[in-house]
Amino acid sequence: MTYKVLSLKWRPQSFNDIVGQTHVSRTLLNSIKFDRIGQGYIFTGPRGVGKTTTARILAMALNSGKSPSVDFNPNSNVAKEIAGGRSLDVLEIDGASNRGIEEIRNLREQIKFAPMESNYKIIIIDEVHMLTNQAFNALLRTLEEPPSHGKFIFATTDIHKVPATIISRCQRFDFNRISINDISNRLIFIAEQEKLEISNESIHLISKKADGSMRDALSLLEQVVSYCGEIFTDKKVAESLGIISNDLFFLFSDAILSKSYEDMIDTINLFSKTGVSATEILNGIRNHLKYIIYGGIAEGKFLSELSIEDKKRYIQESKHWQRTDLLYINQVIIDSALSIKNSDSPFLLFEMTILKLLEIENSIKIQDLISRIEGNEDSFRKPNKNTYATDPETFDHPLHQNQINKKKIDLNNKKIKYSSELESDEKQTSDKVERSKGNIILTIEYIKDNWGKILEKIQQDRPSISAVLEDFYPIKFDQNTLYIQSESSATFNEKILNTGKDLVKKQLELISATKIRVEIVPNKESINKKNSSNRNLNTADSSNDEALFNKVVDLFDGEILR
Repeated sequence: MTYKVLSLKWRPQSFNDIVGQTHVSRTLLNSIKFDRIGQGYIFTGPRGVGKTTTARILAMALNSGKSPSVDFNPNSNVAKEIAGGRSLDVLEIDGASNRGIEEIRNLREQIKFAPMESNYKIIIIDEVHMLTNQAFNALLRTLEEPPSHGKFIFATTDIHKVPATIISRCQRFDFNRISINDISNRLIFIAEQEKLEISNESIHLISKKADGSMRDALSLLEQVVSYCGEIFTDKKVAESLGIISNDLFFLFSDAILSKSYEDMIDTINLFSKTGVSATEILNGIRNHLKYIIYGGIAEGKFLSELSIEDKKRYIQESKHWQRTDLLYINQVIIDSALSIKNSDSPFLLFEMTILKLLEIENSIKIQDLISRIEGNEDSFRKPNKNTYATDPETFDHPLHQNQINKKKIDLNNKKIKYSSELESDEKQTSDKVERSKGNIILTIEYIKDNWGKILEKIQQDRPSISAVLEDFYPIKFDQNTLYIQSESSATFNEKILNTGKDLVKKQLELISATKIRVEIVPNKESINKKNSSNRNLNTADSSNDEALFNKVVDLFDGEILR
């Protein structure tokens, strides 16, 4: 008798045999029980999860008896013909090789004829997304209003390639990846029936390698049986599947923790000797990092897919790691994966990426940093008010460069004069600062002492705004917010004041390298004037605008042309 491979021999023949797709099986069973059978179904999901198998079982349920039944006999002649693809009333075609409009027109003609010996004429199209647009268009009308004896069942792995007009005319079922536990249970059952003495650990390795596909799992089991013969050991099973030992991955993580180039290069050489591609090794490393993260959450609650021994090992390993470091390493690997895959020398690029991980600095928790600061309070004491900063970096700042010509505006005399005294004043006043890592920490005393120089910097770019700010002085600096107040009761244009605040903010941020806010505090006279101006609004606005206008004209030695 001809040998039959396991994936065909143990292909499900009833709804109860379908693994991991309970939501699909239950819906189809109920639709048959309650006589609510649709005219079209579309099954979508990853490869090897039971889409085409479910389509055949549905066809058996509809055609095996005198009427649709969930309790059909899979050993009946009709069911066997459907399972073998020999039924005249169930046409199963491949969308990849029958994708043209002519093939679809032939199907349209065939479905018009009544079934010969069954209840329905059923058309199953596998990989339906491979049909051309013209073929889909030819199918639309027949799919929307098929003859009473006609049913369509489509299967696809790429649902996004199927036109929405087709999907909307069908009942859609999304097939899930099958869990490792479900695959393992099915493989254990098959191994018992085939009298294979294989350990649960080996079954687990096969299930994990299958990546959610039952068909792949059966093919891998077939491969393992051929490799191992009659004696199955976990080591031989791992060798046959090309699976890297967990010990290697733990050597990898230990080398990163110790930042040992020697240990890491030894580990890379061991990876190389396995013969596994760089991409597969990276996938294994990412899974290893995931398990370490999960091992540190709820005492390994989410490591249910691992063996008890591996679970304990990962829980112990997680105690040596910061979660942020693991996530960062994982991100570096993700960013490099595509380049490694497409590289002419993938393993060389893989080696350099792995060695780069040794240069990653360990992250520090904020609470630990606060504790360090609190334990070294003396190094953060405020300097005496008369303390002078002698660090040369202080004088490298734009506000402290002696090469810049200093200008001072004298609005009372309407003249601009150069002050040679500014250079000597600068050395006495600008050094009253607190410093932290090369950046000036602002204080109200420092701002008051350097207010004139700040306005000079603004005057170089925006003389008109500087003229307005001459009327203001700093009164308070708290929580990175500077409060300034006008010396007079004059009112100013709001747009000009906002621009002035932004310019002051910019200069202070240049000095301190921190975000600063600037707020204007009204004085009592301006408040009283504002109250009285509610009665004389037009007169006050005219007077203030004229005063500001005259200030600007005087500043630029302008002439009124009117």
